[in-house]
Amino acid sequence: MRISYESVSVKRGEKLVINNLTASMEGPGLYQVIGPNGAGKTTLLLVTLGVVKPVSGRVVVEPGNSERRTVSYMPQDFELPRDAPMSTYEFVENYLELWRGRFLKRDPGVDSRVREVLELVGIPRNLWNEKLTHLSGGMVKRALLARTLAPDTPIVLLDEPLSNIDPEGKVDVAEILGSLSRSKLIVITSHDPILLLEYTRKVLLLGYGYYHYGEPSEALKYEVLSKFYKKCAIELEKHVHIVDWH
Repeated sequence: MRISYESVSVKRGEKLVINNLTASMEGPGLYQVIGPNGAGKTTLLLVTLGVVKPVSGRVVVEPGNSERRTVSYMPQDFELPRDAPMSTYEFVENYLELWRGRFLKRDPGVDSRVREVLELVGIPRNLWNEKLTHLSGGMVKRALLARTLAPDTPIVLLDEPLSNIDPEGKVDVAEILGSLSRSKLIVITSHDPILLLEYTRKVLLLGYGYYHYGEPSEALKYEVLSKFYKKCAIELEKHVHIVDWH
């Protein structure tokens, strides 16, 4: 499992958000992508998926993604009509059926996999048949994570998976992702790297057309962070804090 960025530059409109990025992420393992709003974190994931094309350079995903079975992606937000009749279970089930290409012919293996991932992300059984629109924001986020994990791909891209979750829930989800990173390559965008720090192999900082890629102990130093977060990087008694909003 590997994602290689080879001299990748990306524009959104006229703005160069990623400039000549060269980095390699190899699994299994967890990698964090951080940076201020508008730094290009989501753009990097979309470039990895092939949804956004770089203006120069290339992204190589191994194993190849010709059958779209190598990488799964969780967006930061998911809009659902308030009157949507879909249950939490159906939200995951329908996606997995479509992924496997057997929507019109039921696959008996789908049920066990749906139950497995719903339990994995910590959604109580009494909410499985509840309408998705009745769930709290944190539970919807867990349902979205379950849906992303259902195909069991070797590479998983997660855009802000800890946002909109209560503090205790963030710890639970961080432990789930840390455990999964022992067998998968997981790339996560984040505004707060601390909860996932013990599982993180490397950190990629993006912002202002620059990037920095390295071990957490080196990338999260004040002199490095201040280049990207400016005055929002604060050092208090030799502990670095990022004042960011999300």
